[in-house]
Amino acid sequence: MSSKEKALATLVQKPATFIHYCFYALFFVTPLLLWPFTSEVFEFNKMMFVYAMAIIIAAAWGVRALQIKKFEIAQTPLDLPILLFLSSQIISTVISIDRHTSLWGYYSRFHGGLVSTICYIILFYALVTHFSGYPKAIKNLITTILATAAVTAFYAVLEKMGIDKNIWVQDVQNRVFSTLGQPNWLSAYLIAVLPIPLYISVRAIHESPLQRIIYGALIILFLAAIIFTRSQSGIGATVIILLIFIVTIIIQKKQPKLLIGLAVLILALLFLKGDTVQKTLGSLNKINPFYSNATDIITEENKTRIGGSDSMAIRRVVWQGAVELGKKYPFFGTGVETFGYSYYWVRPAAHNLTSESDFLYNKAHNEYLNSLANTGFVGLLCYLFLIFSILKLFFQKHPTTNNQELSTPLLLGFLSILITNYFGFSVVNVALFFFLFPAILIASSENSQIYSRRTNISQTLGITVISVIAIWLLLGVRRMWIADLAYTAGRANLTEDLNAIKLNPREPLYYAQLGNIQALVAIQIIAPQINSLAASSSAEQKQQANSYLQQFVSDAVTNTAKAVSMNKFNLNLLKTKARTELTLGTIDPKFNLDATQTLLKITELSPTDATNFFNIGILYSQLNKIDEAKMAFKKAIELKPDYQAAKDKLSSL
Repeated sequence: MSSKEKALATLVQKPATFIHYCFYALFFVTPLLLWPFTSEVFEFNKMMFVYAMAIIIAAAWGVRALQIKKFEIAQTPLDLPILLFLSSQIISTVISIDRHTSLWGYYSRFHGGLVSTICYIILFYALVTHFSGYPKAIKNLITTILATAAVTAFYAVLEKMGIDKNIWVQDVQNRVFSTLGQPNWLSAYLIAVLPIPLYISVRAIHESPLQRIIYGALIILFLAAIIFTRSQSGIGATVIILLIFIVTIIIQKKQPKLLIGLAVLILALLFLKGDTVQKTLGSLNKINPFYSNATDIITEENKTRIGGSDSMAIRRVVWQGAVELGKKYPFFGTGVETFGYSYYWVRPAAHNLTSESDFLYNKAHNEYLNSLANTGFVGLLCYLFLIFSILKLFFQKHPTTNNQELSTPLLLGFLSILITNYFGFSVVNVALFFFLFPAILIASSENSQIYSRRTNISQTLGITVISVIAIWLLLGVRRMWIADLAYTAGRANLTEDLNAIKLNPREPLYYAQLGNIQALVAIQIIAPQINSLAASSSAEQKQQANSYLQQFVSDAVTNTAKAVSMNKFNLNLLKTKARTELTLGTIDPKFNLDATQTLLKITELSPTDATNFFNIGILYSQLNKIDEAKMAFKKAIELKPDYQAAKDKLSSL
């Protein structure tokens, strides 16, 4: 090879190596990212980082194409399923009841919007394209996944010991969540990784004793962290995956007699832990559609309930609402990530009887029913077709040794995602595994096909254009992140609220919060100062002060109205508007009438929520509209028969 050819080969290799390191960073950093000064401490920061890494990787991919004068992309068995899935997401976004939410995801959840899906698909193809033929890079990727999972699990164990029990509002020592933010999310993440050290520890005959000890320690660490989450779905999924793993190993080692021993062990455990098993099965039975109805389940449970409602019983109610949405909007649903709005149109009245009746549900707590409600039967079928195609890929015979070694643990990890998604919903880290576990398997195959097409674009011009676009997109991600910082700080700082809107004027939540803060400033600061003006103050001073007050009042009304106009289905925006109007009603009674209309609008969008009718009953009674107040309280009691506060108010009228 000539010196010129060597130089070219080195130049071509650099972007590919850079992409490898980007993926190492993606898998290592994402699970650990959190920032206490954003509105959502965990998921928001992880999603922003995934956006940034997808942009950087895509840009490096483009630069590499220019350097080697051909664009390369892997052809995979998942091309058609991914195309159909993406198409269903795009159509659902276009016809969505709120395109902004469908594009970016529900604010506070963030993951799940069309943009995030596009990022995951870009990462899928980038990984397959640039890791194919690099077994060492794939091994490094697996090592990176295990390393960051170890850090995450170790911190969870420290949480159990009380390392940060005074930092969080939640009882983190009782149910750990580490750097993931929620016990169910942590367990789902660790279960997906657990099969890797399990399989390596069993199959690694030629590994050194130290390496086997390390893998054994990882298994113990991951299992301990999963148990400390006390996640029903997580622990249940772990048991299932462990059983499948044991059966798989027994079959692979061709020792069927061990299956008899396993069966005896399971029967013994069922006998010794009969009460625990019966309790678990009883809880799971509450999501059985053939077992009574949701209202009967909740009513019966309330007779003996101590503490909160059973999570499975609550899921049964929410799932019922998701199914109703699927029936009402069967083709493409109400729009990607719009469940937080549309669920309340069909929310079962039984939800009022649960301990979480006042909680806002923006997910169906079942990824499949969530897909049905948001994207209809077309979207759900495309999603299931993608899952089926991935499973088919895993079950195919893999000729290479490296491929065989990865196939089983990645399959078990993927199966764990399917299980935990049935009782919950996908988050950033789990979504990365959902898309990239299959990508790792395909990349490890020697038969992976790369499609290439020559490009004659000027290298200098092309790199300049790619760099400009990438920098512009990265600055956009940074602007979104800084805007959220300002929005969070704006809860107690008017200037920060204004800055948030300046940075991201398309987010209606920012306008709603600004309007509410302006109303509070008007009532709690400016109005008292006007009242305290000395009698000797000039008429001009009083006029200026009143003008200042009216400006704040006007701005508050304008901003809350603008927020609602940007998303007329968001109950949180309407509730903020009502609070703002009630605040302003202390200086001008006409705003109380406006608040009445806003509350009536809320009852239209959420006709089965007893709290809404209770609130409007309170307002009617304050306005001395006794008949209307009685009707509202009666409706609240009809929806929630055990609503003691509504009964007390009704009896006092």
